[in-house]
Amino acid sequence: MTTQRTSWALAREAAGLCLTALGTLGVLVALGTLHWAAGLSAATGGILAAGLLMKPKPDAPRDIHLLRAAACAVGYGGLTGCAFVLSAPLGWIGVFAAVAAAGLRLSMSEPTSEGA
Repeated sequence: MTTQRTSWALAREAAGLCLTALGTLGVLVALGTLHWAAGLSAATGGILAAGLLMKPKPDAPRDIHLLRAAACAVGYGGLTGCAFVLSAPLGWIGVFAAVAAAGLRLSMSEPTSEGA
C-alpha cells in the first residue's frame, strides 16, 4: 500500500495555501489602511509567532537555531518599535519586558560547570 497523495488532494492543499496567503495579505492591507503601525505590528507579530512556534530538535543544524533566534528578535523588535510609534510608555513596557525576561533566563539557567 502506498501513501502517495492523489492529484485532487494536492490541488486542494495548494488552493488552501493560496487562500490562506490571500486572506493574510488582506488582513495586513486592511490594518495598514487604518494605521501603518497596526499593519506592521500584525506582520511582526506573525514573524514572532513563527519564531516561537518553530521548535527545532537539539541535534538540528546550527543554522536552524539561528533562524529561530533571528525570527524572534526581528518579531519582538518590530513589535517594540511599533509600540513606540503608538505610545512611548507602551514601547518602554516592551523594552523592559525583554530585560525582565533576560533576567529570568539568567537566574533560572543551570551553570555548565560547577566551580571551575
